[in-house]
Amino acid sequence: MLAQTRPAVGAVSVSAEQPAAALPLRMACVAATAAVALSWSAAPLAFVSGVYSIGFAHYLLALRYSAGQLRQISQAPLQWVSLAGLILLAIAFYQLDIPLVIYFGVHHALNEAYARRGGGDPGQIARLGAPAAILHGLAYVAMLGFNPRYVGVDPAWLWGGLAVATGLYVYALLQLRPETGTTRLLEVCAPEISAAMMVGLSLLVRLTFLQIVLYHFLLWAVLPVPRIRQRRGSALVQYLGLSAATIAAAMLLSPVGPPSIRLSSNAFTQQFFLWSYIHITLSFGLSEAHPAWIVRLCRGARRSVDLPTIRIGRCDSTP
Repeated sequence: MLAQTRPAVGAVSVSAEQPAAALPLRMACVAATAAVALSWSAAPLAFVSGVYSIGFAHYLLALRYSAGQLRQISQAPLQWVSLAGLILLAIAFYQLDIPLVIYFGVHHALNEAYARRGGGDPGQIARLGAPAAILHGLAYVAMLGFNPRYVGVDPAWLWGGLAVATGLYVYALLQLRPETGTTRLLEVCAPEISAAMMVGLSLLVRLTFLQIVLYHFLLWAVLPVPRIRQRRGSALVQYLGLSAATIAAAMLLSPVGPPSIRLSSNAFTQQFFLWSYIHITLSFGLSEAHPAWIVRLCRGARRSVDLPTIRIGRCDSTP
């Protein structure tokens, strides 16, 4: 059954700059994840198919809104070589069955930590990157660690690690206070606040890996909406329409779709796994929400400074 297969992951598809509404949107995503986790046992096959379908929409939207970044790459042949190398690496990871639990954890922690945040000078806030990445990594381990099926780490070690990581993060945050301003701290800390909420949820409900991935998908689906609404024309309608159409099409092809067209559980799952590896691997080269040295290593070029609205794994493009 799908619920018993290996979980899969996806990369981010949103602007690295969070709007003022980031914290409320994140809280809504935590609430939605909690509702799904509590209802999961009622229809596990339907929920797994739904999460995979949302993931396919996540991937397609990322490609749709990565046109600007791909145009930049097309002007530099060496970057095309790097991009092709990342795709081959992703396929190798898929064939070798590299643990997605670890791979996604690194990806999630870096994306959350290195996203540009509202509320202060990006140059100053960039100092939060390393301590925030450590904090998000340990928070992710804690979300899984309280479910012995995944990590089985002694809770005392988890709480101790989280306490140390939180102390390092708070110290770095206090260095930003003069530049950031007290009234803007909630915007700066939105990723860490939502991570704390997810850790708290994991104490009440034994979260599965796929449920945490669902939170990731939901989060980066809703965060772009406030900025897209500021665009002229039908940008938001196109974004929502493409999202809904892709999810609906994927559900029709999923194991819960009509018998005449649905794929087998194995075929549907394996397609999702393959595109998950490709998507998350490409994000290391196409995303600005990583340490600069990772971007340079994977892209084979200097890190760009122009960061428009929506991106594959935060890759540049404007809807």
